[in-house]
Amino acid sequence: MPSTLRISSLALIAALLLPAAAEAQGSARTYLEERHEEVNEILRQDAETDAARERRTTRLTRLLNQLLDYRGVSEAALGDHWEAHTEEERTQFVDLLRRLVERNYETNLARILEFEVTYDDERRRGDSTTVTTQARSRSQRRQPPVEIEYTMRNTGGQWRVFDVTTDGVSMVRNYREQFSRIIDRDGWSELISRMQRRLEEDQG
Repeated sequence: MPSTLRISSLALIAALLLPAAAEAQGSARTYLEERHEEVNEILRQDAETDAARERRTTRLTRLLNQLLDYRGVSEAALGDHWEAHTEEERTQFVDLLRRLVERNYETNLARILEFEVTYDDERRRGDSTTVTTQARSRSQRRQPPVEIEYTMRNTGGQWRVFDVTTDGVSMVRNYREQFSRIIDRDGWSELISRMQRRLEEDQG
């Protein structure tokens, strides 16, 4: 399985910091700041039982799914290969990618509150807006902060994220390189099989 499908811990933390979905009002930066505390508040709630943990995970996963544009990420990550496949094949791929991101998300929930986030600037380019943030460990203050950039679009009155760049490393670019390598060498079916096997391994 390509390493990018596992997503680095820092990239996952970036995803965990994504705010709840709501109407896109004001700037993208303001939107992220206001929703960030809402996510942290959910994480601070007691989750001593399996049922409570499951409810918390369900709420946070729902928020992530509402904000992250999985179809947009999938199309950008597949590049030219996107047009070469049927709508049914695209739908299957988007679903597998979403489930892999969710699974990695769940395994990293405990780390989110370890980081303090500050917001630097917001840049508009064409139809997208990039918000730059700094995530610093609360327990290891000597470590340099991690720069996380959210590339967003206002779609239908709601902000959606279609790329997360962690210390200069783009999630979408990494996906594209790995997916293209597998497809060109082994074919589309092999890529799908690898994604399915990874999900089965995580469940086992």
